[in-house]
Amino acid sequence: MAGPMTAADLAAGAVAMVGEARFTIEHQAVFTNTVVPMKMGQGEKSIYIPKFGTVSTEDLTDGVDMSNNQTMTITGTTHTTDEAGCKVIVTKKLRNQLKANAFQAAGKVIGNSMQKKIDTDGLALYSGLTNGVGVAGNVFGLGYLAAAVSQCIGQSEPCPMPMAVVAHPFLLHPLIGALSNPAATYPAMPDGYAMAVLGQHLVGIDKLYGVPIFRDANATIDSETDSYGAIYSKSAFIYVTGYEIENWVVYDDSLRGWEIGIVHDYAMVQEDGTYGRYLLFDAGTPTS
Repeated sequence: MAGPMTAADLAAGAVAMVGEARFTIEHQAVFTNTVVPMKMGQGEKSIYIPKFGTVSTEDLTDGVDMSNNQTMTITGTTHTTDEAGCKVIVTKKLRNQLKANAFQAAGKVIGNSMQKKIDTDGLALYSGLTNGVGVAGNVFGLGYLAAAVSQCIGQSEPCPMPMAVVAHPFLLHPLIGALSNPAATYPAMPDGYAMAVLGQHLVGIDKLYGVPIFRDANATIDSETDSYGAIYSKSAFIYVTGYEIENWVVYDDSLRGWEIGIVHDYAMVQEDGTYGRYLLFDAGTPTS
């Protein structure tokens, strides 16, 4: 187990070396904003989510009794949560040597860590969707996106709206390049799309085929430089919380420092694997 953080561990933050502490910048978390949040109530250890089946409407004959009784089926899933957390130790000596506020610095570091953990847990669910578009090594493009959207809205049970696309920016890069210069690849593309991509990248502001596209660099890239993204309904995944994110600060006399921690009880779960399509494509580092 790692020991407490000491002044030596953060020498770069000492007054003698730098004026202001710098923080490792984490990628912006996207996943939780594209799924359904649900919170368990007091005294509940799990949450049950029912799904109702369908019935058929039939032609009737005048004067003939409607005798074809149908049963409304109910299926459902049960989900539980698990705790996740981390803590750091800020010694009294470290606090005195840092010019930046040591408690604010620690809070930012552990907060970023928790948000990244939540986001990556959600992104890992994409590969579990029932169907997908693309295979390892393929280069993502507008045609693949169109096919995925059509599959989602044209299947026997269409994906509920709203939907979203989330993928690593390296996976999206070929599409970004094509939209930035539509005259070369998609000459019929309205000029507004090029200006939006050039000005904002893909941050969900503009839509393609009615679906906003978000970049999320927390998505994993494997050893073959392939990555899973997804197009999916908000109802495909659920962010279940047992209790919200909590922080604490406790002083330890014998350690001569403060224990600063964060904990959260949650689960990222797939509710319906047919409510989306995974996008498996090459995500090598762009060079042009």
